[in-house]
Amino acid sequence: MECGQSFRWQPINGWYYGVVDSRQLKIRQEKQTLIVESSDDERPDQLEAFLRRYLDLNRDLSAILNAVDIDPFIHRAIETFRGMRILNQEVWECLASFILSQNNNVPRIKGMIRTISARFGEKVTLGDPVDYSFPTPQALAQAGVEALYDCRLGYRAPYLWAVSLAIAAGEFDLEALKSMPYAEAKRKLMGFKGIGEKVADCICLFSLGHVQALPIDVWVKRIIEQVYLKHNASIREIRQFAQDYFGEYLGYAQQYLFHYARTVGLEDMLRGER
Repeated sequence: MECGQSFRWQPINGWYYGVVDSRQLKIRQEKQTLIVESSDDERPDQLEAFLRRYLDLNRDLSAILNAVDIDPFIHRAIETFRGMRILNQEVWECLASFILSQNNNVPRIKGMIRTISARFGEKVTLGDPVDYSFPTPQALAQAGVEALYDCRLGYRAPYLWAVSLAIAAGEFDLEALKSMPYAEAKRKLMGFKGIGEKVADCICLFSLGHVQALPIDVWVKRIIEQVYLKHNASIREIRQFAQDYFGEYLGYAQQYLFHYARTVGLEDMLRGER
């Protein structure tokens, strides 16, 4: 919930509160059991099926971790955060969120998402705290770019508005995106101004199920350069090395390395070679 994939979760009094697909959820873990409350009036079996997909519980995590646990560096990350999974997020919210993530930090990203959700989304609640569904593309398209500037999105406002317009007008098909191979989906996403390679890879990894995707931000670049390559490298070199080294579950490998370096420290990771 706190490893940089999603920006809607917050810990409160031993629970995690978040809004997912227009429902507010309240979740905590007791040993091997998840305790869940939902603002939606849905059957328990429906909620369980939804959560199994969202939390990626149907994937064999042990097999994935065994496949990428190939050196002391990532072994340290896996042992520290074992159990962390890649979320399967709703495509539109993931796409919009990572447009807003550019040159930004997590508190500001969360603030931007909260602002546009409160202004253009729908109220959802399990009591306190009140939260809001993520606004639809139609709502943002209708709001206009000036309204998005008013939400303090900065230069990201026209990027988000342009994507919203294209989806609302039927010019960009989110459903078709879900069935595309990784390379095609990434290329399609990068057709929008404001969606570069890193943002496209975040969308592919965190909402389209392409676990071979590698979002390269400053953290991932530092990890590959300092821990593995031992020299400054181009994005192309980093990508090729990581693909060859970690294989088909590269996205999972980078998430463990990224979260460890960001929360525990890159220096601690480097101790794995000594």
